[in-house]
Order: sequence, then structure tokens, then C-alpha cells
Amino acid sequence: MIKYFTDIFTGIWSLILGMSVTLKNMFSRAVTLQYPKQRAAMTARYRGMVELRKEKCIMCMQCVKICPGSCLHLKFSVGGDTKRVLESFGYASQLCCFCGFCEEVCPTQAIFMNKDYEVAVIDDRKLLHVDLLKGYDGLSWYCRADKPVFKK
Repeated sequence: MIKYFTDIFTGIWSLILGMSVTLKNMFSRAVTLQYPKQRAAMTARYRGMVELRKEKCIMCMQCVKICPGSCLHLKFSVGGDTKRVLESFGYASQLCCFCGFCEEVCPTQAIFMNKDYEVAVIDDRKLLHVDLLKGYDGLSWYCRADKPVFKK
């Protein structure tokens, strides 16, 4: 008989605890975002895809040498006035381990890791060889996080 009343009391107490959690969360602010209309801002330490500020690049090859995945490919030529001219700067994102070594070693901060996290593609060959001189905006699959995806 005592077990019967103990079970009833335990059930009622469990119901009260559950309802208190429900009531507490019912009147608090929502923590979810309505993605894709709302997007979360990335933290300062987030490392996304590699990008290049081509006007700052001095073609020192430090980023290419330190990359553990060998995902950066830099080609330059020396002009008549012994000035280096950047011909191509390739990035194979499938090989990248997003370690950030290239960003750390660059003396002019020409190469950096962006904060974009929407880089899913159906055809993975589009990500295999990205020309950093053109950037990602020229690619049909790429959409910056600060630009809306859907038009109203």
C-alpha cells in the first residue's frame, strides 16, 4: 500500500518538474535561428576556406612550404625589371586540413582563412582546384554568408 502512494507521489513530482522546465522555457527567448534567412556569425577563431589578398602577396612561397596538405600552388614569373608577377595561386580545398599555418607564416597577411561555412557542393571537382586570384565569388556554387540565399 505504501509503494502505491510512493509511486503516485513520484509520478506527480516528476510531472511537476517537467512542467516547471516547460514553463521556464516557454517564456524565455528562442535560441534557434531560422536558417537560411538568419545566419550565425562565426567566432574569431573559426577557420574556413583560404582566401588571398593578391595586392599584398610578395610571392615568398612560405605558405606553400609550410602547408602540411600541399593544397596551395603558387606560380610567378620575374619581369624585365626583376619584379615578381603573380601568375596563378591555386588552392585544393579537399586536401586542406584547415590548420591555419599558411595564415600564420605569411609576412604580409596576404593569405587568410575566411569565416564562410556554407561550402557544400554536389560536384566535388568544383572544390578541387580553386583559383584564388579570381576568388570564390566567381564560382556558381559559392554564396557568401552575408548575402541572402532566397529572394522575397
